[in-house]
Amino acid sequence: MSLFDDFKIDGTQLVAKETGAQIPLTPGFARDALRIASFVWFINGLRASRIVKGREPRARISFYPKKPRSYYAIWPVCQLADVKIVDDPAEADLHFYFEDREFLIAPHPTPSDKPAFNIGCFDIRKSVVTRIFEETFGYGFAIDPTTHVGPAVEKSEANGKHDGRVIQCPIDAPRQGFVYQRLIDNTFDGDEHIDIRTPIVGGKIPNIFLKRRTRELRFSNDNHRVDLMEPDAFLSPDEQEKICAFAKAIAMDFGGLDILRDRNDGRIYIVDANKTDMGPPAAMRGQDKLRAMRGLADAFAAMVDDAIGK
Repeated sequence: MSLFDDFKIDGTQLVAKETGAQIPLTPGFARDALRIASFVWFINGLRASRIVKGREPRARISFYPKKPRSYYAIWPVCQLADVKIVDDPAEADLHFYFEDREFLIAPHPTPSDKPAFNIGCFDIRKSVVTRIFEETFGYGFAIDPTTHVGPAVEKSEANGKHDGRVIQCPIDAPRQGFVYQRLIDNTFDGDEHIDIRTPIVGGKIPNIFLKRRTRELRFSNDNHRVDLMEPDAFLSPDEQEKICAFAKAIAMDFGGLDILRDRNDGRIYIVDANKTDMGPPAAMRGQDKLRAMRGLADAFAAMVDDAIGK
């Protein structure tokens, strides 16, 4: 199965066939693609070294209904955690629900009665994320665009669209398939927008990525810089506890959350949940990419050991 099974070229856009997400074919994309490929080659080297040494894997895992490509975060995490990805579910010690869809009516049946990760994480639409956030944190940011007065954010329910835009409310009627939220000022200086990308692994936050974007690209996935940080540097113990409670409520064993801190009220807001997280971020320094994935791999190894009773 080739990469072109997952993507197609439409004019100046690379379009994901499964989700419809669009990636502009720019010089920046070519640069990021090269960075991702370099990291994948490095991880493949570590993987080959393990095989040559005859090192037995910690566990064997099967993904369903599809296997992750090497540009998804779970792939290098499995390699670094010594968890072998197998095709045959019968050979696996555990399973992992993996699908680039934000909504199913009900979860897929697991291939066997062995432990499975992310099995209950089958509805990550923006409206669901917003509702569970409000239930967990006790405050929210959803608005009624027909009565709200002032700026607001309109964005698709679907995952990975990066189609958010600022609108002025009130409007006559909401668009079908879109959600409406209070505009959050997630800047430190009123100019550079900061997303706190927060990995979740087994109910823990191994590290966080500070994604920095210009005002023009605040709703895109085009970061001009990404910093690897410890969670305590930007999230209080209470915030971390509630973030993990949110992940549990949405049944996310492994994934990533997009979190914004409002400059005006100081609170954090979970605006997106991704159970098929890509990574590490292309704009991150090479040494930080490996350090970040090792942190996730250590947490994943602990989750695997706990699941299979090691």
